[in-house]
Amino acid sequence: MKRPVPFFALLAGGLLAASASLPAAPQATDAALTTRVREAVAASPEPGAKMSPLFAYFVVPPMSNVKRTETTFPEDGVLGGTVRIIAARGEFEPASVVFFPFADAKKVEIKVSDLTGKKGKIPASAVDVKIVKIWYQTGLAWYSYFADTKGRELTPELLLNDETLIKVDRQTQDNYLRVDYPAPGKSEYFWISNPYQIQIPFNDLVEPVADAKTLQPFAFQAGEFKQLWLTFEAPKDAEGIYTGSLAVSVDGIPQGNIPLEVRVLPFDLPDPMTNYDIERPYYVSMYNATHMARYLKRMGGDKEQAYKRILNEYVNMRKHNLLYPILSDLTSPDEKEAFLAQLDAYKKAGLRTDTIFGGVPAIARYDWMVSPEVQNQPMEEQPLPYYLMRRVDFAADVVTGALGHKNIYCFSWDEPAIRLLRAQRLAWKYVHDKGLKVLSTGHSSHLDYAGYNEDFLNYGGKYGREISDTWHDFDGRVSSYAAPHTGAENPDFARRTHGFDSYMANTDGTHNYILNESPWNDFAGAEYNFRAFNMVYPTKDGPIDTLQWEGFREGIDDVRYATLLKQLANKAVATGKTETVYEGRKALLWLATQNAKTCDLNTLRLELIARILKLKEIL
Repeated sequence: MKRPVPFFALLAGGLLAASASLPAAPQATDAALTTRVREAVAASPEPGAKMSPLFAYFVVPPMSNVKRTETTFPEDGVLGGTVRIIAARGEFEPASVVFFPFADAKKVEIKVSDLTGKKGKIPASAVDVKIVKIWYQTGLAWYSYFADTKGRELTPELLLNDETLIKVDRQTQDNYLRVDYPAPGKSEYFWISNPYQIQIPFNDLVEPVADAKTLQPFAFQAGEFKQLWLTFEAPKDAEGIYTGSLAVSVDGIPQGNIPLEVRVLPFDLPDPMTNYDIERPYYVSMYNATHMARYLKRMGGDKEQAYKRILNEYVNMRKHNLLYPILSDLTSPDEKEAFLAQLDAYKKAGLRTDTIFGGVPAIARYDWMVSPEVQNQPMEEQPLPYYLMRRVDFAADVVTGALGHKNIYCFSWDEPAIRLLRAQRLAWKYVHDKGLKVLSTGHSSHLDYAGYNEDFLNYGGKYGREISDTWHDFDGRVSSYAAPHTGAENPDFARRTHGFDSYMANTDGTHNYILNESPWNDFAGAEYNFRAFNMVYPTKDGPIDTLQWEGFREGIDDVRYATLLKQLANKAVATGKTETVYEGRKALLWLATQNAKTCDLNTLRLELIARILKLKEIL
């Protein structure tokens, strides 16, 4: 087991040869917590409350602000209740169960039954069950993307099939990642809590890090809560109520069944559209580190494995509603083959290609932008950046040829100061002359200096309708990022900021930073005061999901439900029948008056469903 090494040894690229076992986690001794759970069991009217003398279970809202650690009593849970899920056809929808063991157990197993209803059967494979892994993160975990690397907090985040992929040392407050080398008995745990970086050498693209394919038996520790996460994928051909169960066994002895009930709604969800214009897409995009040319370089040129990794990452994005992830720029002829392979995986994964963010570079060189010939001259008298023109020409020909259209947003200098913003305008003109478009990060100052030739502003920080509406007044687009950046594990917060709050602010989507930048180490921000901006964590085959990533998916689903409600309400108004018109306008009025910053999003979803069903009945 790899142990911490001094920083000078890291710089030298050395690994410790010695191994040692981690100290055992201390037993929980909070007798008051155990007493409280036992008293709740005795008082509960729910039939499942007394399912087993070995544990109690609570059904809790999966989307919640509650930071559920081993000692967090589920005030919002239903002791011994039924797990209930409501989903549209084709939708992924979560649920959660928290166990409280009264005794230690080495082998706890969960088996999902098939689900049966009046219209047939849904196979057990439609319900994916994972363990919510609690591990150490920085002192501002759950609340912020800033680092505070001197603080360490136990934080629920990872969704794992095999909880032993990560080991947590509670005495030193460190995390260790298991790497499964091919030779038998060669699995090792790497220290991943270094304030500087993971031990050198550690190549996350080739190291054999992998979660199990299915849920593995896990352990109970007396007096400590353990959370399970369920994700239901509603079949496209299902409808109505289906029932089943989660069978629980402890150390080989059956303990009974937790009832499971799902309702599949009689409709599909559309792609998300904007609040201010039901015909305009709500672009769900995000910065990401998925890059075929870089993968090939770090994977020794293994095209098959690199393509598999890219495809799995893109499929995971699509399943989480990330339909327009930013595509890495094609910057040289040497990368053409790799770029086209990546674009092929992009298409194969089912991502949307009617609009592309990235692909064609529009970033002028810094030395050109700050030169006197550019800074002191009006745009029409500035020298052309021929090197950039050649790059744009080459990439545009390749990308538009592969896509068959020019609806491509090219990225420019990130968060430019005013002098750089002004200097980019000539480069943007060249992009426009090619029939392409421009997206830039920035603030309201872009209106005065470059708004007329900037197509899409990715607005940093606090957003609102006033900002959005101003850009729409001259047919511009505006999205949101850094409000905040990714990193905070809280799923409810990720849901709100990427979904309904941004939607109600009349933005054109979300383009946050970043999905998968810093592999595994949350503590690597000692030098620049930021946490690792991870919504997912890498394995050799694809990403491991997190609570935050699940919240992101739910946030976009909120926008999809709102989109469907508006589509049906507009259709009702268009009938011209007074009573039907009234129902449509009631639905639109209700949606328009919701407070996106304070409303309970779980209740909002139920209201959206109820109003959608009512409109479908009368249309």
